[in-house]
Amino acid sequence: MKTIESIEVVWRDLKRRSGRPCIIGRSLKVKYVAQFRRGVDKRSPQEIAETYGLSLLQVHSALAYYYLHQAEVDSEFEEDRLFSEKLDTLGERAAEDWYVSLPVPANGLPKDAPPQTESINLIYRDPKIQGGRPCLLGSDRCVADIVKHQRQGAIDDEETAAHFEINLAQVHAAMAYYYLHQSEIDADLAARAGRLEQERLV
Repeated sequence: MKTIESIEVVWRDLKRRSGRPCIIGRSLKVKYVAQFRRGVDKRSPQEIAETYGLSLLQVHSALAYYYLHQAEVDSEFEEDRLFSEKLDTLGERAAEDWYVSLPVPANGLPKDAPPQTESINLIYRDPKIQGGRPCLLGSDRCVADIVKHQRQGAIDDEETAAHFEINLAQVHAAMAYYYLHQSEIDADLAARAGRLEQERLV
């Protein structure tokens, strides 16, 4: 029986941070992590973690969320651009009044909804697939395979996605899941490496 392994590091509160998705425990908007993956001046997840004092679990979860909801998060960048434009042309007070008047993105929630966790549901287990190891939804690729490929010096996330024929949300969900279950995945990788070494020596 297939079971979904949720990653719950992002949340939304319609009464705070303009209702935008944030990292639990930090109230840092997902967009601030995503901004370093857009354009030509990209930063690595490690560099992003160091910039904001985040864990790699938080960074990869935010990036997985971004690629799952890219249109919504990108709309925040457009709002920022328009705010700067109005600030220059209309002044601070008018620009702030415009920004406050923007509708809160409810994501299907009622206006009085309590804070909601935004689950990332891209990992599953199935005893009939890969021996029950955690895999990426929509494929039979193990989380451990993605981690191993990244460790072996993948050029970038796009290269990993292309290599495994998956999308960027799946790449970052796999890495986020790894940091949630690092000892388990490391043990699996070590066991597989040991088996390969034994086969080589036979």
